[in-house]
Amino acid sequence: MKIVPNRFEFGIEKEYALIYKERGFIGYLLAAQEIVNEIMSLSGISENLMQKASYFFEKGWAIHPEYSNSIIEVVSPPYALDTFDEIIEGFQVFEEVIRNSLIEFREKEPNLTGEILVTDRFSAATDLFINVKREKVTDIKQIILTDEIVSFLGSEHLIPSSFRKVCDLHLLYAGFISTHVTIHPGYCARWDLEHEAEYFWNLLHLLFSSKYDIDDCTFYLKGVEEIRCSTTPRSELIAWADSATAFYEKRIKEIIEGEAHEKVEKYNDFLYEQRKGKRTYLAKIKHVEEWTLFEVRRFHSGISLDNIKHFLIHASKMSEPVGPDCR
Repeated sequence: MKIVPNRFEFGIEKEYALIYKERGFIGYLLAAQEIVNEIMSLSGISENLMQKASYFFEKGWAIHPEYSNSIIEVVSPPYALDTFDEIIEGFQVFEEVIRNSLIEFREKEPNLTGEILVTDRFSAATDLFINVKREKVTDIKQIILTDEIVSFLGSEHLIPSSFRKVCDLHLLYAGFISTHVTIHPGYCARWDLEHEAEYFWNLLHLLFSSKYDIDDCTFYLKGVEEIRCSTTPRSELIAWADSATAFYEKRIKEIIEGEAHEKVEKYNDFLYEQRKGKRTYLAKIKHVEEWTLFEVRRFHSGISLDNIKHFLIHASKMSEPVGPDCR
């Protein structure tokens, strides 16, 4: 990844869950790696679609399993706002490629007689998982693809109502999907830690003060009945499990109105907690070359790309390069 310092750029990572449906059963299908392998072979798709997918791969797009073997992530390279239409086209192409690959995959798996779906809409569809042999899997270590098992910080006595009938929250989280947006502002030669901290707190304030999160409240409980929730289960889970998000949401106005040195101090505190592994799900700070990138992690995967664009337009205006000292 090569940073163009004076240009506002962003990349988007969008996650999709693999769902298996058969009669009254709805569960996550542990086949992300196999399906990604099918996709990378580019077999079973039309020549036109193959050409489109090849174009995006050459541009730096990527696709891979994510966290659990029931989640596929599509990742864009950095883009500028004036090329946002290509971002939309890229995700449309890969969604079509995934759907075509699912058809090919299902034909090779005689045990999977039900319907296989790929969705970006449900972050808490069910805590049921099956493998390609149609066997139920409950061992979290057979489900996730990393050595990291999420630790929930919320009190067991205050588990959100949407999840009280879920047997294992770790299984539920293994189907948790999001859209992550990584931003680097248009940097000036004068950019320093004070500007970095100022931008970060303003970015969080923009996120908290706007309705950019999930607007779909559908929740499949145990795969038996579709329930409409008054609040989104995903938002409830974050609020309960991530105390840091709740802390910054309550304190953001105070931080924004503070002195510059106070913002830097609190920003350094955030970085310290992140280095200790206690980062909030809300956001993550990255460093590429000598530049700082801000990864916003709160979005549901089903959020429209138009809403993402709206968010990015506002984020880009918080650090427009001005003056002779800007590159």
